[in-house]
Amino acid sequence: MNQNPTVLLGQYRPLNSFLHKLDARAKIIQVVLLLILSLITDSIYFYVISFALLIGSLIISGVKFDVIRKNFTPIIIMVFITSLFHLIFTNGDSAELINIWGWSITENAVSKAMFFSMRMVLFISVAFLITLTSSPSDLAESFAKIFKPLSKFKIPIYDFSLIIFIAIRFIPVLYEEFTTIKNAQMMRGLTFHGTFKDRIKKISFILIPVFLAAINRADELADAIAVRGYGVSKNRTYYSNMKFGNREILFTLISFLALIFLFWVTG
Repeated sequence: MNQNPTVLLGQYRPLNSFLHKLDARAKIIQVVLLLILSLITDSIYFYVISFALLIGSLIISGVKFDVIRKNFTPIIIMVFITSLFHLIFTNGDSAELINIWGWSITENAVSKAMFFSMRMVLFISVAFLITLTSSPSDLAESFAKIFKPLSKFKIPIYDFSLIIFIAIRFIPVLYEEFTTIKNAQMMRGLTFHGTFKDRIKKISFILIPVFLAAINRADELADAIAVRGYGVSKNRTYYSNMKFGNREILFTLISFLALIFLFWVTG
């Protein structure tokens, strides 16, 4: 697989940084805390500072800034759509800033657009951080260990962790399949020029084969899981030997206090 993929989400990079060595459970706990606080707060400064800390953590972990910039470029489209939605449909009793063809853009609309756009960017940054510094197997095992007490209530925790592992692992696989089929279609003479309707029709020549390839891969994966006897034995073992040691405890305490302090100051 390409060592410098375009899609970072789901692409674990085996580096030797502090975050890579950390038990995934410590990172998951802090990520959950950050997401909870981000949903509670209404301060945009909390989002900006948290985003800067996440990007700084990625750079310290060995991910080049140019790679981060290129992978955040497609997100700009989502941010633009979100911002445009709030600028058009959010009114409220606030001062009018711009009037375009009789449609007024208020101060409240601009504030909402910035707020929810930063929330989206923060959530995606969290996903980048957790998947870049933790392998899919570590994330799945950490999920199973964190929620293992729920298995006493006959909740299929191990099945949920397997679903998480497959979902994360399939993101780069499907993207690679998409790129291969797109290049093959272009070599056959397919171009993406023309009207909007023609472009949609031509994109279907790529999406349909990708969808069929995903179904075939899912069938093969189901057969492989069945052959390996998944679900037959209840005594599960783990591939990795993760330990929640002193380093993880110290990281959890410092990160917890830092997030609470940031929430208190910006709130």
